[in-house]
Amino acid sequence: MAALVTVEEVNNALRLDLELDADPYAGDGDTSRLDDIEAKIDQASDVVLDYIKNPDGTGDWDVSTAPPRVKAATIIVVRCLLDDTEESLAMLSGLAGASPADMRNPIAALLWRLRDPALA
Repeated sequence: MAALVTVEEVNNALRLDLELDADPYAGDGDTSRLDDIEAKIDQASDVVLDYIKNPDGTGDWDVSTAPPRVKAATIIVVRCLLDDTEESLAMLSGLAGASPADMRNPIAALLWRLRDPALA
């Protein structure tokens, strides 16, 4: 599964102040934060694709083909994964499918129309 957003998009949207041009082989800095963001992007992409009920990748989306609302939802999920607040955890747990989606949840609101109702 391909990531749906780039590190640069997440960095700009969330104002993370990442050093994107640091050379990981030059020994000039710690890349663990960048590695963590990349892992969170992969996790968020998986969460988004699972919510719309197409874990194999809807239309083979990647960073260049994912619709803008999918990118926005993915960035919000990255933020939730980075935060450890009750609000963030509530947004993520609202995607579990155990109860009807709350349209006040910005992730669900962005993705609702893309869901496959036969699989939801």
